Amino acid sequence: MLKEKKELTLLLTKIINRDISLSKSIESNPKITGIDFDSRKIKKGMMFAAINGKTNNGIDFCDKALKAGANSILCNRKDLKKVFKKKANILTTNNVRLSVSIIIKKLFPKQPKNIVAITGTNGKTSIAFYLKGIWKAANVSSASIGTLGIIYQNKKIPLNLTTPDPITLHKRVDELKSKGINNIVLEASSHGIEQNRIDALRINRAVFSNLSRDHLDYHQTLDSYFKAKKRLFSDILETNGLAIVNNDCKYGRKIESFCKRKKIKVFTYGTKKADWKINKVFFCKSFSKVHISVLEKSYSFKCRFFACYQIENLVCSMLIAYSYNFPLKKIIKWVEKIKEPPGRLEKINFKSNKSAIYIDYAHTPEALKINLTQLRENLKSSGRLKVLFGCGGDRDIGKRAQMAKNASNLADEVYITDDNPRYENPKKIRDQISLHCKKAFVIANRKNAIKFAIKKLEKHDILLVAGKGHEKFQEINGKKYSFDDKEVVRDAIREIEV
Repeated sequence: MLKEKKELTLLLTKIINRDISLSKSIESNPKITGIDFDSRKIKKGMMFAAINGKTNNGIDFCDKALKAGANSILCNRKDLKKVFKKKANILTTNNVRLSVSIIIKKLFPKQPKNIVAITGTNGKTSIAFYLKGIWKAANVSSASIGTLGIIYQNKKIPLNLTTPDPITLHKRVDELKSKGINNIVLEASSHGIEQNRIDALRINRAVFSNLSRDHLDYHQTLDSYFKAKKRLFSDILETNGLAIVNNDCKYGRKIESFCKRKKIKVFTYGTKKADWKINKVFFCKSFSKVHISVLEKSYSFKCRFFACYQIENLVCSMLIAYSYNFPLKKIIKWVEKIKEPPGRLEKINFKSNKSAIYIDYAHTPEALKINLTQLRENLKSSGRLKVLFGCGGDRDIGKRAQMAKNASNLADEVYITDDNPRYENPKKIRDQISLHCKKAFVIANRKNAIKFAIKKLEKHDILLVAGKGHEKFQEINGKKYSFDDKEVVRDAIREIEV
């Protein structure tokens, strides 16, 4: 495990710049021993960053932070009057989140030579996982940071967020560099980009996979969601960095055009007109053979994947590796052994009746559509395609109807159950889904729903268990209960086969 490294001290004057002003001083150039936006984590000599969140205002926690030992407060300029009388050094800025990233970088300055940031609605985890696999095959030190946690040197550290907060992120990146890791691939969520969590990282590869409806509870509109993703290329990617873009997607083409206008070097991948073009895919029993053109030169390779989007993600990871001067012939050899990430179209065979269950993280309308379309192509004529899913609580309500319609239109049988209801009434979520999926089986308890769906499987049927993928928990009313779709599926099969 990565050890918690003690923060370096930093003189207050080293923090002040054109964006961060010293608005009040009660002592001459004190030492800052750390920074945090959580008043519960403040210790003596630290700076408290008063960030305005969705439900709480950091200004309201300044007294708690000062009582815990903070000697300084960083706040938004418009909040200065609210804190000016407090006994603390007060710094002000127009963007507290960005300033936190800049300050924490000064406290934890070490970064690896190569940092890849991947953004997109779907595919981030897979591309990162495949690239990490290529780096491992190439015998270079590497780590991945994202939905699956921090993975390095056969170790894994869980994360609560796809893109960690800047304090956690810079501490971890600094520690990874100290351990000799020179290559990091990072999943850059739209929240993480918009909230300036990765602004102070030296990112030299920015990747765009695709964009479809998600997180509109936060971004409100698809255009705002896209603008958040675009920031990775417009504001964060290093000047001499490289953009890698899927130009099958119309939003990818917009980013490609933007990069070209701004003289940012860009490589494209996809199935149409791209620098790395997927020409043909031949699906065999145990592998696929892929024919690609790289800058108009033809190549072919084998891989273990049968879904077109998996192959697109794999080609993207190959392009990233190639951009770091790994020989293409070696990359082609390395990818033959790469497996799918946990919970990403992960297959479990139900041998006794020759059916199959696939577990996938698909929790957006587009991801559900792509998976069902792909599985339909793999279905034997005598089999039926079935899907089990729910929708997360306290998230974009609008996508529930779309997911229901996609399930109803593309599957032969639908099971609606609970996903992560969080603080929302799970029955309300199920009702909103079933309104657009009239013939579905509605079973509240996810474990019971999975077992029921598996009992109904017949020869050559395919069941997609969607929504949670690799997750090991189910979140209900603020508590996370142990839950693993894969283990529930295996238990259900064992009960039937005994």
